[in-house]
Amino acid sequence: MGFDAATAFKEASRCLNCDVQTVFNRQACIECDACTDVCPMDCITFTHNGEEAELRTRLKAPARDLSQALYVSAPLKTGRVMVKDEDVCLHCGLCAERCPTGAWDMQKFQLTTVQAGPYSRAAQPIPSTLEVA
Repeated sequence: MGFDAATAFKEASRCLNCDVQTVFNRQACIECDACTDVCPMDCITFTHNGEEAELRTRLKAPARDLSQALYVSAPLKTGRVMVKDEDVCLHCGLCAERCPTGAWDMQKFQLTTVQAGPYSRAAQPIPSTLEVA
């Protein structure tokens, strides 16, 4: 069905950088919570670790897609962990810009998939029925 022009423009303008991912370096983190303050989606939470179902109840923004795994860092200096909901993250880079120690970094990635070629086809046609002797 598609969008009308105004809705299409609004939807396209919210798209940021799908080819950029946030990378967290726990050794550089001083747990100042600057990234949580600046995040427009509240997808970053510093909390004590726990079972996933219980951990989800302590996130700043509730995780609506329960099939999407959370990114949970290894323990930080205080024993807390950084939890990020990738399903909510916009990849806007504000966390990396605001971080005073460079614990957050925005890294570009490229996904290359293998395309099927002539060698992927069977040499002989596959019979549609099995013959039983």
